Amino acid sequence: MKRELVIFIVLLSIFLAIGCAGNKPATPVETPAVTPVETPVVPVSNTTPQPAAGEGKIVEVDIQNSTFNPESVEILTGDTVRWANKDSIAHTVRGPTFDSKVLENGDTYEFLFTDAGTYNYNCSIHPSMKGTVVVIERK
Repeated sequence: MKRELVIFIVLLSIFLAIGCAGNKPATPVETPAVTPVETPVVPVSNTTPQPAAGEGKIVEVDIQNSTFNPESVEILTGDTVRWANKDSIAHTVRGPTFDSKVLENGDTYEFLFTDAGTYNYNCSIHPSMKGTVVVIERK
């Protein structure tokens, strides 16, 4: 009888524990509001950032047959010059405020011109290769 009473008390305790646990109201868990953060996309490259839309254009200069073509370009402040090596040999573009890495066939180099003036440049590998960028103040 004593053994049955102990089993009864143990079972009663278990049922009470289960019953009490089931009767507690669930406490709502608040999830903090998440404010989306807009992350700007920054391209990874060795080029100069482009001006905002409508502020500038890109002017192409080809490097071919060991010459800059066209040899001289006239642009406005905020415009970019992009040199593209279409030659089978390596070249560079070196001016008073810019200096490209060695450009192999198919490589390009860009520079954003923000100050008016005349910029004479050459290829540091082939100094006889010369070019000019004339930059006029944008009105």
